[in-house]
This record gives sequence, structure tokens and C-alpha cells, in this order.
Amino acid sequence: MQIKEYPVTPMLLSIFIFVSPASAQLTAIETNHAGIMPLAAAWPAAKSHPIANLEPDNTVPITDTNVLNGLTLDNWVCKPDSISSTVCGASLTIGFSNTKQVTLLLDNAHLASFVPSRCPIIAWSVNHGGFQSRQLRATEKSLVLVSGVTNPVIELYIKGMSPFEDRFRGDVPPNSVKLTGFVLDAGGATRPVPQPGKVWMNIGDSIMSGDAALYAAHQGRPPDDNWAAADDGRASYGHFLAQRYGYREIRLAYGGYDWAGVANLPELATVIDQKTSAISRLIKGLLNPLPDVVLINLGENGAPAVASVDHALAKIRSRVGLAAKIIVMIPVSGKARSEITQAFGSYKNATHDSRAYLVDLGPLKFDTADGTHPTAGGHQAIYHASCPVIDAIMAE
Repeated sequence: MQIKEYPVTPMLLSIFIFVSPASAQLTAIETNHAGIMPLAAAWPAAKSHPIANLEPDNTVPITDTNVLNGLTLDNWVCKPDSISSTVCGASLTIGFSNTKQVTLLLDNAHLASFVPSRCPIIAWSVNHGGFQSRQLRATEKSLVLVSGVTNPVIELYIKGMSPFEDRFRGDVPPNSVKLTGFVLDAGGATRPVPQPGKVWMNIGDSIMSGDAALYAAHQGRPPDDNWAAADDGRASYGHFLAQRYGYREIRLAYGGYDWAGVANLPELATVIDQKTSAISRLIKGLLNPLPDVVLINLGENGAPAVASVDHALAKIRSRVGLAAKIIVMIPVSGKARSEITQAFGSYKNATHDSRAYLVDLGPLKFDTADGTHPTAGGHQAIYHASCPVIDAIMAE
């Protein structure tokens, strides 16, 4: 295999990838608000898109069926030549056969205006081993994920992102991880990896996102330019809850987010419908894939109005169907307890939704980096405190 060498300077990087459940196999590519375009039509000539200086026959397009079925679909925008995500924790799991080397192809040109330390970080593991990580650069076009391992399984996720850049506007918002394909040894191919059949959706703010989770207790708030390196999307207590019950996690969690939205992100009632301002999450009015559980923890960044919560919960119920469980958790700091309790009560009284639940963990002690953002150990404390209450809900 001939690959042109691209200089790579060691940097912190993390990639998180989530795979859609077997019951929601991806067969389409998004094109606009209206919905989708059949995969065959969207990518009729994959072989006509070789990457310069790579052997075309060894290049797997990002629209390969096994790649797309390995995504946590609700977290990725799928285009004919790329996939992209702005969600810390978004992941991909994919197996390979007849190859010992896997090179990831990237398009980071949209990061050119970023301070380098604000660029996203990805993490990946090989054959369920330890995770490696790397901070992306605007000039980086390829990254060797594994070499010398036969038939590897790669699990990749977005580990850290700056909370300050735009993560919503356009097809590919400025703060996106954008992947374009893989290069394998001659004769190499992708293969599917079995994934959990049920889906758990976590909705939250920087806490759910895992922001500052890599900091030590009392280390302080990360400098504005260093948030990405302080994050770990998989340290989040929400991720561990999804794992506990054997679900695949998808996530809508952004630093600074709240029920009513934030500067670069609209209110939850809109974000539940839109991956970006240009790309819908919906197929025939429902999320794809349909979550079996939705966990919402918002309010740390401001007490919501009753109308915001009412509107968001009603919209979410309409997008996930009647069978899904919707769990609203009071912020773990206790902020906005009375407002969220009142708003949830208003929703229940109006709808009699028997599969909507309110969880209040009460006074809870956990380590934080800065008085707000839990450390990795703090997330574990929240997770363990949540388990008895969530266990009871899951048993119903």
C-alpha cells in the first residue's frame, strides 16, 4: 500500500464513536431539512472518489454501509462525501478484515481560524484496549489509527471540544469533527460489529458533556482556550448509566446549554428536531433511531420558564413515541429545583404522561474542578447516587 507521508506532531486527541442499534440500520444520507436521499443514489460511484496519493482500491468511503451502521446516528451529519459531528461523546464502532493497518481520512480545513488548543480532540481504541487521543489540526488530512494488528475493531469518539465556537449553524458548523474515509491494506474491507439494540439519549449541558472531567478536584475552571483538553465525553455519568442498562448512548449535550438555548444553540424544542440549522434529525416526524430512554438534566445555567419546559417535553414526546421513558433530573447542584419541579408538574397535569419521571437526588456531594464541573470521580459519585432511583424506573 502506498500512502504519502503527512507530518504529524504528537498532540492530545480523542475520538468517541457510537453505533446505531441493529434495529435502526442506516440506509440513507441526509441532504436537507426535508429528510434524506437513498444511499445508492447519494453515493453511486464511491470508487470515483480516490484520495490523492492513496491507492483508490484501498480507500473505504465514509458512506460505506458498515461505517454508517456503526455511528451513533443522531450525533452525526451524514453527507455524500463525509460525516461530521459537534457533540462531545459522538462515536463510531467499525470492524475491519484482511488488513493490519487502518488510516483515518479527515477534512479539518474549517478549523483554520481556530486557536489550535480549541480544536476538537478525538479518542480511539483498538480491539477494546486502552484509548489513545489526539487533538486535530486544520492541516491534518490523515491519521494512522492502527498498524500491525490483524482484523482490528476500532471504537472512536469525540473526547473534547471548545464550548465557545459555533456548533449548530450550517451543514458543517465551524466546530465540527469531519471524517471522509479510511485507507486499508490491499484487499482490506469493513465488517459490521454487533451493537446494543436499544438506545439511550442523554440531553444536558457541560456537565453531561463531560467538560472539565479530566481536571483534578479544585484545580479550577479551565482557561477559555483549554477546555477541549480538559474534557472527556465518556467520563459523563450519563454515559455510564447507558452502559449499565446495556443501551447504546446518543447525546445532545453542549457547554452552557439550557432549556431555552444559548448563544449559538436554539431552545431544546428546536434542537431535538435539528442536528444543525440545516440538517433535520427526523424521519417521518420521529427521531432516527428512536430512543428507548431519554434522560434530561438542564437548569444549571439558569432556571427555566414553565413554558420552555412544557414545550420541550411535549415536543420530545412527539418525537420519541409513546413507549419511551422520559426522565427529567434536577441539576445535581440543586439549582432551579423549584422551577423545574413546578414545570414538570405542569406538564404531567396537562398530559398525564405515565412514562415521564422526575428524579431529584437531593443534596449530593461530589468532587468538582471549579465548584460546578464534576471531575471523573465526581461523575462516578453522581452515577452511583443515580443508580437506585434509575433502577426503579427501568424496572417498571
